[in-house]
Order: sequence, then C-alpha cells, then structure tokens
Amino acid sequence: MGDIKQPRLNGGYDGPQQPHLNGGYDGPQPPHLNGGYDGPQQPHLNRGYDGPPQPHLNGGYYGPPQPHLNGGYYGPPIPPPPPKPKRRYKTPGCCCFSCIGSCIGSCLRCCGCCILSLIWNILIAVAVILGITALILWLIFRPNAVKFYVADANLNRFSLDSSNNSNLHYDLDLNFTIRNPNQRLGIYYDVVQVSGYYGDQRFGSVEIAPFYQGHKNTTVVVTKMEGQNLVVLGDGARADLKEDDLTGVYRIDVRLVMSVRFKFWIIKSWKVKPKIRCDDLKIPLGSSNSTSGFKFQTMQCNFDFR
Repeated sequence: MGDIKQPRLNGGYDGPQQPHLNGGYDGPQPPHLNGGYDGPQQPHLNRGYDGPPQPHLNGGYYGPPQPHLNGGYYGPPIPPPPPKPKRRYKTPGCCCFSCIGSCIGSCLRCCGCCILSLIWNILIAVAVILGITALILWLIFRPNAVKFYVADANLNRFSLDSSNNSNLHYDLDLNFTIRNPNQRLGIYYDVVQVSGYYGDQRFGSVEIAPFYQGHKNTTVVVTKMEGQNLVVLGDGARADLKEDDLTGVYRIDVRLVMSVRFKFWIIKSWKVKPKIRCDDLKIPLGSSNSTSGFKFQTMQCNFDFR
C-alpha cells in the first residue's frame, strides 16, 4: 500500500499547518500587514496606513478639502462688526455767551431759546403766585353767594292795544331784596338793569342808580317799569295772555343784568357781570290781592355769572 501525501509541506514540516507564519509562509496572504504587524487593523495609523482616509486630519490629510478654514475655524465666516454711531454731545444749558465765535444763525437760535425759556418760567411763576393768593384770600374771607329775592310785585296794567295787537301797555312794580351774607366782603353795584319778559319777549326795562352794599347787609331795591312797547308774541304766548286775562294773574319773567365789584378791606376787585334770573313770577293785576284771592309770594332768583 502506497504512502499518503502530506498536504502543504513547508520546509520539510510534516505536521499540521502553522497559521500566519510570515517567514517562508506559502499560504494565503494575511490582510493589513503594516510594517510586520499581522494582527487586527489598528485605526488611525497615519504612517503606512492603507485603510480609508481619516476625516479632519490636518497633518498629512489626503481627503477632500475642508470648506471655510479661517485660522483653525470650521464654521461659517463671521461678518465684520457694524460701525459705531457717532455721538453728538450737547452742551448743557443755553446761553448767549456760548454763541461767541459761532455763526449768527446759531447765536440767534440760542438767544431765542433763552428768551422763550425765561418767558415760560415767568408765566409759570405768575400762575402759581396767583393761585396761592386766591387760595389764601378764599381761606381768609370765605365768600358766600349773594342772594336775590323778589319780595313784592304788582301789575297796574298789562294789556295789548285794541287797535294794534302788537303794542303792549304795562305798569309793573317790583321790590327786590338783596342779601350780602359775607362778613368781610362789600359789593359795589355800578350798573343794575331790570328787564321784564313775557313769552320770551322783552317788553320793558329800567336802570337802578349805583349803590354800595356793606358786609352782612340786606338792601331793599324798589323799581317801577311803566310804558308801552311793540312786542311780537307767538300763538302760544297770545293764548297764554288770554288765559292770564281771565285769571287776573300774569306769568312774567324778570332778569337783572349788572356790573359789580367786590371789596376786600381796602382791596377792590375787577368788574364782574353776574346775571340774575327770576323766572315764572305769578303777579296779580290791580293790587296785592287779585279778584280770585291770589297773593304774590316772595321768590328767590337764580344767581349766575356770564
């Protein structure tokens, strides 16, 4: 029986095959032999490395070029900073002396600023002084409203002319009571005008002589309006007049327009023009007692400033 052939005899070796013998090895080539190293592949060996290129190796790097490399910076380019705005420094205050050496226009603007600022400060100071003065005077004198009353009223005649329905004959007596309740305030009545109205139409007026009313004083003023005047009465006013002729009591409005001054000790105020309204006075005809027994009642008037 013949001898059995030994496979893969390497240099007279009759035993089993030795794996990975580099010297004299005639088997398959071991992969990734790097300078005599026959073990598993070592990653990232720069010298003699035959594997795929390693990314981002700056020294000896063989891969594709890296974009935007600015001194070791791998991000997008940084834009330059915006220029800083120039600050304008404004000199404090505004004075004509600072305008010396500048143009005429700048000097005029500066002087105008000074003048306007001075005028504004003066106006504010005057307003504050007047307000404080008014408050002090009010606290000292504590003024109270003057009260006006129609104490008595009587009609001797009040009728339209038979030949002319627009011609009104009137004869009206009015007694006023004026009460000044102020303790330190006197009143100068420079102008006082009393007017009578019927149906919003003025039929007559009379002026009262000027007088002075002291503090804590009650003054009685007697007036008389007499005459005739053309008045234009509407249908409603004519109907009211016919009704008043039947009852003997007439609905008349009285208004007082005046110009007065107030006196605080030795100080006199400027003129003011209050308006007094005595509306819807029911005045009997003939005497204080009408045929129906009606008697005039004292009525307080409304005091108002125009």
